[in-house]
Amino acid sequence: MKQLPLHRCHEALGAKFGEFSGFNMPLYYSKPLEEHRTVRQEAGVFDISHMGQFELTGRSAEALLRYALPNEVSAMRDGSALYSPLLSEDGGILDDLIIYRYNPAHYRIIVNAATREKDFAWLKCIGEDFGATLKDLSADFCLLAVQGPRVFERLASHFDHPPGALSYYTFAEARAFGVPVFVARTGYTGEPGCEIAVAVRRAEDIWNRLTDQLGITPIGLAARDTLRLEACMALYGHELREEWHPLEAGLKWTVKLDGDEEFIGKKALRAIRGVGYPYRLVAVELTGRGIPREGYPVLRDGAQMGHVTSGVLSPTTGKAIALARILAPAAKVGTPIQVEIRGRPVDAVVVRPPFYKNPALRA
Repeated sequence: MKQLPLHRCHEALGAKFGEFSGFNMPLYYSKPLEEHRTVRQEAGVFDISHMGQFELTGRSAEALLRYALPNEVSAMRDGSALYSPLLSEDGGILDDLIIYRYNPAHYRIIVNAATREKDFAWLKCIGEDFGATLKDLSADFCLLAVQGPRVFERLASHFDHPPGALSYYTFAEARAFGVPVFVARTGYTGEPGCEIAVAVRRAEDIWNRLTDQLGITPIGLAARDTLRLEACMALYGHELREEWHPLEAGLKWTVKLDGDEEFIGKKALRAIRGVGYPYRLVAVELTGRGIPREGYPVLRDGAQMGHVTSGVLSPTTGKAIALARILAPAAKVGTPIQVEIRGRPVDAVVVRPPFYKNPALRA
């Protein structure tokens, strides 16, 4: 397994480790439940340096992304960020990513760790046709996510461009504790916060400043997963897969099919939309006793309608919750269904996502 550049910092904090996407990741430092509540109530910092980081430059960089991605790249302004799936020719989801626009000739791209090499090869191949240059910066930068309702007050006086002054899904180049950083108002927890990219050689100093000087609690991958699930944020390999398309995976809002602009996968998705698609990604809440887990069958009137993609006992609501890929006839909000847990059907209901929402998230 690959080690994170800050691995020794996590060891010193007593982290318990586990494999994720080929990396030896800190799963938790104390207790996952306590870490989850810390992010919901205070402030926590995650080391997410396993994520891939690319840089795209060249006069045709914008044109490349407009062709490579189905979301509205053309509507971006300098300093803004955009979430989008990355599609294959047949409309399948190769990955989901965030692009950050410095200017039309310069973008930063954050991708999932498990798909980094595939994404880089795919975008580089497209880039050759456009004459743009793609660089993999993953080994040069650490990426830290600082999340929670108390984050911005903790960080404000230590950044020359305070993260709290940024609008949601925007970014800036700044200095934090005197160190150059990239800071974005993005996150994966359903809480206000930011993500900070810093050169590997300065990352340990920034980590120690955040955890020691500011007292921000280190948080592991286990709490990150329960936080994102409560907020109904998809995880690649669970809610998103190459054999599934974005219309059935809850990402219809990221695909601009009605415009004149062509992008990879558009023809296939228009055809799929024309004939209809059987599956939907839905939020499910158990009304009976049990905890839904990935792969558990979802039933309606005894017939299997799909399966759970992610499930957990929600630390915030105390309810058993799940995301599930199920057939459209059972996907309407309010539909009574069952989740089969160890061979026993447990009552559940389709609910409106998300399970948890902080109204200050977009403030």
